[in-house]
Amino acid sequence: MRWTWMAVLVLAAGCGGIELEQLLKQHAARTRVMPEQPGVHCPHGGQAVQSGLDLDDDGVLDDAEVTSTEYVCATVLTLVHEEQAGVHCEHGGQAVRSGVDLDASGVLDDVEVTSTEYVCATPVPGLLVRTRQVPPGERCPNGGQVSHAGNDTNGDGVLDDGEITREVYGCTETAPVLVRLSTLPPLAGFCNSEGTEVEAGPDVDRDGVLDASEVQAYTRLCLNTLAVWARQRPEPAGSQCTVTGTSVLVGVDSNGDGTLGEDEAHEKLYVCEPAHTFDGTYEVAGAEDLAVLQGITRIRGGLFIRGTALQEVVLPGLVSVEGRLSITSNPDLLRASLTSLRYVGEQLDVSGNPVLETLELGGARERRLSVETDLEVSSNPRLLNLSGLRFVAPARNLTVSGNTSLESLEGLDQVTVLTGSFTISGNVSLPRIVLPKLEAIGAVLHISDNDSLTALGDLSGLRTVGEDVVITNNDALVDLSGMPILHVVGESLRVHGNDGLLSTEGLGHLRRLRHLAFFDNAQLETAGHLPMLESIDYGLAIQGNPKLVSVSNLPMLTHVGNLVSISENPLLTQVQGLERLLRLKQLTVANNAALTSLSGLAGLRELEDLTVRDNAELLRLDLDGLATVSTRFTVAYNPKLPRCLAASLAESAYKGSPDDQVIEGNDDVATCGP
Repeated sequence: MRWTWMAVLVLAAGCGGIELEQLLKQHAARTRVMPEQPGVHCPHGGQAVQSGLDLDDDGVLDDAEVTSTEYVCATVLTLVHEEQAGVHCEHGGQAVRSGVDLDASGVLDDVEVTSTEYVCATPVPGLLVRTRQVPPGERCPNGGQVSHAGNDTNGDGVLDDGEITREVYGCTETAPVLVRLSTLPPLAGFCNSEGTEVEAGPDVDRDGVLDASEVQAYTRLCLNTLAVWARQRPEPAGSQCTVTGTSVLVGVDSNGDGTLGEDEAHEKLYVCEPAHTFDGTYEVAGAEDLAVLQGITRIRGGLFIRGTALQEVVLPGLVSVEGRLSITSNPDLLRASLTSLRYVGEQLDVSGNPVLETLELGGARERRLSVETDLEVSSNPRLLNLSGLRFVAPARNLTVSGNTSLESLEGLDQVTVLTGSFTISGNVSLPRIVLPKLEAIGAVLHISDNDSLTALGDLSGLRTVGEDVVITNNDALVDLSGMPILHVVGESLRVHGNDGLLSTEGLGHLRRLRHLAFFDNAQLETAGHLPMLESIDYGLAIQGNPKLVSVSNLPMLTHVGNLVSISENPLLTQVQGLERLLRLKQLTVANNAALTSLSGLAGLRELEDLTVRDNAELLRLDLDGLATVSTRFTVAYNPKLPRCLAASLAESAYKGSPDDQVIEGNDDVATCGP
């Protein structure tokens, strides 16, 4: 455009005789400076310097008068300084600050900084992580950050774009904080009267309800719920929250001024902003995947760390995993530490890590880790203790199995109620079980194959088990002490295959269960020792205990709903403690080589099925009170029992078909006279 206009001027001078110099003197040359937005001319913006002749002599360079444009582009400067180990870089690194040199001073001033990237070192040599903030947009509606990881292949200390192998976006989510107060019943060892449970967290889904996945902070107070006040206030970034958050004061308005003062607070909870959320399930297959996860606070899905070559899994900032968390089958893993974790929405599984020595889950700032379903710690043969799990609270099942070096269960302090089962098995070095705060198990208590278990230890708070208690193959176990207040077992108590068990003492408060069985315990000498047991809804079985001498101390037992079976106990000489039983459906006494009498069952009045057989030393039945045997009568192969005693009992009590009466193989010679 500029050269076209000059050509017109020359033409005019040639044709009309007007000198160019005179024309230029008539119209002034002018310039104007316009801002230039970032684009094709200036990637980071700048200025457009426009020039031309003021043809209309109005003192202003109009758009039509512009004959040339030059661009003065803004200069983007970067400033790199060392970043100490801390919030942004756990292991230190570099902070790369950048911005436009607005004053063209050649120096990036603080006010000119528009973005900061952190290039962080990692425990893996050569592996770098680069993190920068992202503005609100389609990927993160409220903004957030993006992290890149990769190996510094050229060794320049900078993670170049071509070196990036993993990218993760963490989006910022803000939400109002909710507080929930719930009444607690009196708790053994905690509150003598009703207490209050206090929960707090961000209402991420904004439904006005504090969901389990949203609970960040928790405490219990020995205060009546109606008297408890809660007050919120902003919490700046600092020692309690790495980013901003909310502190929740809870206590009693003791001075009645309508405000909970600082000095009236009994507890203070902290709800930190969930700084960055990853949306989906995350798989860790290598060091890059783990390194780039460091900036993520919440995973809206599962987290799977399995089959890796990692030696450490350390995620100090991860607060919530809404799906399953699985740390499994990592052959070189020595340490797993997720101390800020407060919520797992499904199962938490740490299994099959052959060299794992340190396991730390939850507990940062004394905060509980709630697991919505199951906690499993299995087949970690070098794990010595569970002290790093003392703030973990599974809701359903707890399984600790196959940890062959495990020496202590101490630390599971938050395990109070399990709606499912508790399984402790195959921990061959474990000497005792210590869960003093466990109060109730909804399904099964299974204790098996713990070769060094000499005592159940301390289950002193356990009151109820909803289904079965199974104690099997614990060859060093001597008795059943350790559950002193257990009073209800919903289904069965089965004690079998414990080769060192001498006595069944230890369950002094057990009152009711459905089935009771002591069998195949190689050293068991006495069975019973249940002084408060009143009812067995289905059956009692005592069998296959080669050194059992007596059954005794069942003074309150008045009801067995179906079966009593006492068999294959070769040293058993007497049965005591069953005298108060009046009726049964089935009584079986068989293959007890030393048994001489059934006098311990003398209170029986009614039976459907009587079977007494193969008791080599049996001399007397002593069932004189038995008035009715309704369906089957078998007294056979008791070589020292006079046949006439069996026949006399059958004549007086048996009401069934003659085809179902069997009296044979007894002493046919002995008489039954006075």
